[in-house]
Amino acid sequence: MKLTMTTLLFCLCVAAYGAESDPRILSIYHGLDPLPPLATRLCGLAPEAGQDGMPVTFSVQLNSESVAATGFSVALSSGARVTPLCATLRPAVEPLEQRTVLLIGRFSPGDALPIGVTIVDRLESIDGRSLVGLSSETVTALESGPSLVLAERFAPDTAGLESKCPAETRQAVQLTWEGGVTGHLGAALGESQRLAVTLRLENGESVHPVSLGDDDPDNHVIACIAEASPALEVSIAAGYFHDPGDDANPATSVPVTD
Repeated sequence: MKLTMTTLLFCLCVAAYGAESDPRILSIYHGLDPLPPLATRLCGLAPEAGQDGMPVTFSVQLNSESVAATGFSVALSSGARVTPLCATLRPAVEPLEQRTVLLIGRFSPGDALPIGVTIVDRLESIDGRSLVGLSSETVTALESGPSLVLAERFAPDTAGLESKCPAETRQAVQLTWEGGVTGHLGAALGESQRLAVTLRLENGESVHPVSLGDDDPDNHVIACIAEASPALEVSIAAGYFHDPGDDANPATSVPVTD
């Protein structure tokens, strides 16, 4: 069958759109070893020492009822595979979040390290798509700091953003990190973190947010922007956002999506 140029371009666009919309694992972050024993309470379990924490972030929001430890298989450098002790969306459970699963388990016994994650049992997106079979062998090492994996633009009056931004905000960009972020040694995000964030706008300007909202210890931060021109890209200078092990971020940037 002979394809016209119009038909060919249409097929290429559909293929590109489909590839972009397919659910995928955005990051696996070996964030903390060991976790504080009380961390297992996030899964409703008694405190247990000697566990690692490893957030896994997806390109889609997840059906919370489908999240279970048995759905995840963690590959170790020793050749072993480990089922996590628990898996939870907590603490990133707000309406615009719900895409990062915190895995808790023994992921670095002896000299072994986690090298991949596969979804092996029921896990679904919020629109009912099965994520079984998704896999990634890219794990951010324990000693590395967190990078951005996603930036999404919202109107400031979007449900779930109530009270996150000041009145002059014209758009809000939700920044998704590989793992939970704070200032140095767990400090609240402040002026130095705000000025470390630069957004490139459609009109060619580069601006800092007027404030950073949603300052809780999960992996989402809201950049509140006073300008109306849509944000196209966000860049963050190295050394200002710290994970729970106090590892600082490298310089990191991602495009902004709607």
